[in-house]
Amino acid sequence: MSGSDTIKKINTTFEIDYKKLKGRGGAFLIVPIGKGEVFTRENFSEDQKMFESAALEFAQKTIYPISQDIEKYNKDLTMDTFRQMGELGFLGIDTPEEYGGLGLDKTTACIVCDILSYGGSVSLMVTMAAHTGIATLPITWYGNEFQKSKYLPKLSSGEWMGCYALTEPSAGSDALSGQMKAHLSDDGKHYILNGQKIYITNGSWSEVCVTFANVDGKYTGFIVDKDCEGWSVGEEEKKMGIKGSSTTTLYFENCKVPIENMLGKVGQGAAIAFNVLYTGRYKLGVSAAAGAKICVNKAYEFANEREQFSRKIVEFSMLQKKMSEMVVKSWEADSLNYMTCGSIDESLKGVDKKLDNYFEIVQKAIEDHAIEASACKVVGSEALAFCVDEAVQIHGGAGFIEEYPICAMYRDERINRIFEGTNEINRLLASGTSLKKALLEDIPIRSTVVSRDKNWIPATDISDDSISQEVNVVEFCRSLTINTLNNLINKYGQDLKNEQWLLEPLSDMIISLSIIDTCTKRYLQGDDKKKMDMLPVLKLSVANHYISIMSNADDIASNTDKEYKKTIVSNMKDLNYEVDRISLKKEIFKDLNKYKKYYLD
Repeated sequence: MSGSDTIKKINTTFEIDYKKLKGRGGAFLIVPIGKGEVFTRENFSEDQKMFESAALEFAQKTIYPISQDIEKYNKDLTMDTFRQMGELGFLGIDTPEEYGGLGLDKTTACIVCDILSYGGSVSLMVTMAAHTGIATLPITWYGNEFQKSKYLPKLSSGEWMGCYALTEPSAGSDALSGQMKAHLSDDGKHYILNGQKIYITNGSWSEVCVTFANVDGKYTGFIVDKDCEGWSVGEEEKKMGIKGSSTTTLYFENCKVPIENMLGKVGQGAAIAFNVLYTGRYKLGVSAAAGAKICVNKAYEFANEREQFSRKIVEFSMLQKKMSEMVVKSWEADSLNYMTCGSIDESLKGVDKKLDNYFEIVQKAIEDHAIEASACKVVGSEALAFCVDEAVQIHGGAGFIEEYPICAMYRDERINRIFEGTNEINRLLASGTSLKKALLEDIPIRSTVVSRDKNWIPATDISDDSISQEVNVVEFCRSLTINTLNNLINKYGQDLKNEQWLLEPLSDMIISLSIIDTCTKRYLQGDDKKKMDMLPVLKLSVANHYISIMSNADDIASNTDKEYKKTIVSNMKDLNYEVDRISLKKEIFKDLNKYKKYYLD
């Protein structure tokens, strides 16, 4: 009996109301082209554009002139710049107004992170991201009134810097296996912490640390500050990249933390630790996408200056190919980032910020977008990895010389695929969360499988003939992805979460679908001028991910269900998809050469 036969017996088909899926995580898995829209940078409000302009001015006039000095590890210069960022409100965008912040939306926070990256200091952006995200958000979301009043005003102003201490020598990705312990003091006034945390960003510069320890075997969060006796800092780590940031080991030796500094409740540490990471992931995607676009610009500028064989190397086709592919990957990452934060903002639209459980609602909305957050992190970091590698290659020997910024960017990039959860962990999260959403019918994934059983390429009302082929490919890939997920559920059930050989290619299918769905919808929402620039980029993106999705689906089917391969082939009969990828790359480079820089913002 096939998977679709099985599911017919346990489901009843119904008309899906796609409007109700607006602002829902994972909606890209089932909402067809023409039935939903996505948020894009073209939708920025006037207020958001104002922050974009302010951030760009600060990046160009304040950060860029001193960026090389910051990258040499200059604490005083970094702290001075950090405080200026606080004075301008850049550190308090997510912090409520009553605690000295601005209390703005997630998109504005992403815009600031995006644009400040153009200042050319990766280390400063890492410092800021750790402070505003994983260090400050736990107090914002889980802190009581006393804790918020004491810490948030100084954190949002830049007077104090914060850090987040989770990783231990024996606990990296498996964070809950940490050995740090805490027990109540004899007088009942303090928790006594013993243990160490490693690789802590901002470790030696922070006045405030959010950390975690086991209290009678229950993982629990704490706020430690400089008044807590027994907290000490190790030497700065000698790092491959982001050399201008602080990364240290933190030691807690009979560290006395007042009982009022427990964050949340005993045993709530896991929720605190992991929920704030979702935000860190999509914000990392934002800064990585900005870095990828910077690589496009630096590669193009160098290729226009360097001459070999009596002509500029920008004229060589192989290098044009590289730059065209860099444009596509940068655009994909950028599109996915703003789709994600925009969807989160949509889900929070109209929610009263004065509600007692407001931040619980915020956490649930962000957690609901766990697939997207992980996709942003994976796509952004891997786009930057690709772009910086190709940029170094275009620079040739110069790319290996410290005098050229691309050399440092190459070293700085590598950490992005490791922190905020390794890309392997994030792939497991993307596929695992999709599994969970399907099993719980959180969104109607399995019902969509049933409704598409006889037709993997349902008709759409899209009138733009220039992308009719691509729309059909996206819908085919949507059907293929959710059918593959459904077949694996039928075979493994909840045990699928343990099948990493299958979860990785499944995750890559899901992430590829999120890209081509988002990018196609972004294209359709653009004006005529924007569409003209985006068209070849979209077409190449769809072509690339179609190849990837087909390859991953074939790998899964070959290992689990060879009959399913016949189902895939039979449903391809109406696709009739042909594409000239070389011509598309030529078109993209022609546009890059016309604009002289990345041109899709």
